[in-house]
Amino acid sequence: MALSFGACQDIVTYNDNYDDEMASSGAPVIDAVYDSKDRDKLLPITDGNLEQMIVLDGSNLSRVRKVMFNDVELPVGEVYATAGSAYLPIPRQIPLEVNNKLYYETELGSTTYDFTVSVPLVQVDGLYNEFALPGTSLQIKGKYFKLYGFGKNSSSVIKFGDTELEIESVTDQVITAKLPGDIPDNSMIVVEWNGTEGHCSYQLPYRQTDNLVWDLANPSDYGIWGGKDFITDGSNTGDPVALAGSFFRVKGTYKAWSYTGLPSGSIILDEEVAANPSDYLFKFEVNSASDYPFYDITSKTGGYLIKLNGGNYQWKYSLDENMNTFGEWYTVTLELENVATAGLVSGKIALTLAMQPNVEWNVDHSFANIRIEKKIGQ
Repeated sequence: MALSFGACQDIVTYNDNYDDEMASSGAPVIDAVYDSKDRDKLLPITDGNLEQMIVLDGSNLSRVRKVMFNDVELPVGEVYATAGSAYLPIPRQIPLEVNNKLYYETELGSTTYDFTVSVPLVQVDGLYNEFALPGTSLQIKGKYFKLYGFGKNSSSVIKFGDTELEIESVTDQVITAKLPGDIPDNSMIVVEWNGTEGHCSYQLPYRQTDNLVWDLANPSDYGIWGGKDFITDGSNTGDPVALAGSFFRVKGTYKAWSYTGLPSGSIILDEEVAANPSDYLFKFEVNSASDYPFYDITSKTGGYLIKLNGGNYQWKYSLDENMNTFGEWYTVTLELENVATAGLVSGKIALTLAMQPNVEWNVDHSFANIRIEKKIGQ
């Protein structure tokens, strides 16, 4: 018995003074915040971006109950916290009220920390096709649409007048909405949303037929003297759908440095446009058949040419190199002052369109609705 008793006294308890790093003894304290990639904690931060992973350094941070950035609450399940640190993402949600505070609550208390969340603003770049037909789908280009709740929030809407358009799909870069069948030409599509800066709206011109420089259905009446053979009303084999009357289509194989005159003629320019070209845009729609992209121009002296008032402007499709619209119409927007390389005068001036590729081109490209529009807000 004595031996047995003595052996029992020699038992070692290995859990003595064990710290699982989860025990907190009071209200939480945040000493600093770091980006999660800053593993050595060398550079504290006082602001961050949506979805950024951050690390809180402090004490009593375990047993978290609630975390908020401004008025946006982060699900507790997304927080990994010990007593000395907490790993968490900044939630991807737009705050309604901004106080630039991080609120942190545990079972033993709460604290706030000055921290600014950078919220990107909605960016509206324009309509993919400004001459989309009534009753069809319209695509709006931009950024952060999904973030601001288009298609979900009652304050994030697309409107024509007092009519709210049905939103068919939303990504962060594109909103697709259904146009009314009776929407008239020369209208404005309005994008509305609530952001940290308050209620915002942006106007997008739709089918501005009043600004067309030519009626290609009546080329003789509009002083068109060249390239009439390229004009079509959309009834020829392979033609894309006509958007607003006739357009012109360039189809075939063209040798390097060959010069092909496209529809050319005179236009009437009023004094206000001639005097203030920086306030205006030069627009048209383009369409490339699926197997015939717009080629990258490797030389500054080849491609499609726009000659306005005797100037010479080389146009290159602006989305990307060798870009393809795959049989859909796409709106091209250029600065009028850039196109008018020889300056402008009021009255009757020449507009000449041509193609001169610097390598052999095999093309099937259509152009429509050449117009000069005043910038919104100008």
